[in-house]
Amino acid sequence: MRPNIDIPWSIHGRIKEHAEHTDQTIEEAYIDTLEKGVRELPDQPDNVRLPEAGYNDFGPRFIRSQGAESQHINNSITCHPFLHFGQNAMQFRTRTEDMTLEDFTDRLARLHNVGRLDRAWFTVHQLGGALVGRGPSNLVTAIEEADDVFAEEEIPTYKNGHLLYLANLPYESEYLLIRAEMPNTTHNKRVLSRVELRFITEGIPVTGDLYRRLANALGFTELFNATELSLPQTGFKSQNDSSPNVVEKITTAEEGYDDPSVTGLIVENPLQDNQETLSYLKNQLTGPEDSLSEAERYINVLANYDELYCELTHNHGLSKDYDYKFNGLSATYIKPLFNRNSPWNISLNMEW
Repeated sequence: MRPNIDIPWSIHGRIKEHAEHTDQTIEEAYIDTLEKGVRELPDQPDNVRLPEAGYNDFGPRFIRSQGAESQHINNSITCHPFLHFGQNAMQFRTRTEDMTLEDFTDRLARLHNVGRLDRAWFTVHQLGGALVGRGPSNLVTAIEEADDVFAEEEIPTYKNGHLLYLANLPYESEYLLIRAEMPNTTHNKRVLSRVELRFITEGIPVTGDLYRRLANALGFTELFNATELSLPQTGFKSQNDSSPNVVEKITTAEEGYDDPSVTGLIVENPLQDNQETLSYLKNQLTGPEDSLSEAERYINVLANYDELYCELTHNHGLSKDYDYKFNGLSATYIKPLFNRNSPWNISLNMEW
């Protein structure tokens, strides 16, 4: 069978002649030709490494949760600053799979080697708090150090927490999402369970080749066809010049510059002890009826973390002191993607 790719007819003719001269079927001749060609390809490296920290990578940083329902493993938040699904969003998904931590690390490295992903955000969540940050290397560090950090912070923990990893693909309207249960020790190996992968795109892509390559890199051989996606969303624009309470400035050094750049902030969560704003966000919710009522019921999860991350619209030098302005926020209820836990993504709009 001829492969479903555009091969010039002159090559088809040469392979047909090769089949006749070597007394092979046309299929055998194709296999013979391809195998000879494949043998000339350079070997794929076995030890693909995670990329070095990127410009905006930071963490893992511990953030505590509190409130009436803080000791609930389901109530988690991510802070991807650009996550927004339009009306024509579609999703591709994989099945779930268990992976050792070593396999997951290796596959994550291969995935980033294929995808050159950008703007990657993670949350490693437990009962009393979370480790947050950006970048694949920092995610692996967070997983490896989670038990020790949570014990040091003296927070209650569940038998295993969960992680969420969100990254932009090359186009802003394309996202990759990974979810997994945190490692249990099985036969002296640390195993991540129920690893899932999703791709979100605005409209049906011309080709799904990139998604298939990325899925294969993470060890998934099956990628289901695209289905429509609609998630509950809410938000507001600030009507006054409110200033956030900045806990920490996220900085990154630039080659050739002595002054590091401030690229983001850790701020106190403006929704804690703010039932009026939470009620407003609840009233502003839009989305499909089958998940809207659940999103309304879990709106208070948005106030669960003491602190939140936000990315600045423009960087500035650390040596200069600026006042920051809070312009509003948007929030998306992402549980329907995985049908596990009750997670939200919250994006704060901040400028100076």
